[in-house]
Amino acid sequence: MNVIQTPPVEIALRTLDDEDRRRVWAWFEHLTNWEKDQFVREHSQKLNSADDIYVLRTSGDLRIFFRLEKDRIIILDIARKAAILSSGHN
Repeated sequence: MNVIQTPPVEIALRTLDDEDRRRVWAWFEHLTNWEKDQFVREHSQKLNSADDIYVLRTSGDLRIFFRLEKDRIIILDIARKAAILSSGHN
């Protein structure tokens, strides 16, 4: 699958340190294998939305929000778990 980053993701990546950025890029690579990567599918939860929007709960504290389309994944945003919890979500 093609993985496409949106401008908010590019901005979020710039706020991460080198190690977190490498981890996120590794997760993006896993998402390219969405159909074959059971771990990624099992750790992605569809949000209550009609737009096929998911959140990938990585093994760390980062969450990756994306939209699943026929032959591509659009990365919408990246957030830390603490930021999500402080907003009243998990």
